[in-house]
Amino acid sequence: MRALETCLYADNLDLAEPFYTEVLGLTLQGKVAGRHLFYRLSGSMLLIFNPGASAQPGDVPPHAGQPGGHACLAIDRADTNRWEARLKAHGVAVTRYAWGDRGESLYFHDPAGNVLELAPASIWGILDA
Repeated sequence: MRALETCLYADNLDLAEPFYTEVLGLTLQGKVAGRHLFYRLSGSMLLIFNPGASAQPGDVPPHAGQPGGHACLAIDRADTNRWEARLKAHGVAVTRYAWGDRGESLYFHDPAGNVLELAPASIWGILDA
């Protein structure tokens, strides 16, 4: 089993979209203005919902959370420095954390206050893809 979707919440999708598309370079799969942004990752999806809109009845059961969640996106261990430089070039404050010989994580916030992490799978003892 593996995670197919990861969901975060953002009150302002107009701020979230350029962050995830331009800063992180993710591919936008679909969106409904004011409701959600869906991004394709390698083998899974990242869903960004407006909590007020996703709590409304519709085709799927209503659900909502609050901004302030956490998601970790896997990167190649060799790309950690490149990602740190890219984030900082976009004005994103980055905290780097070493997991001993397993690799390093980059922690930062999106515009909604969600804590994002970029890290190699080796921090969990999983071989990098």
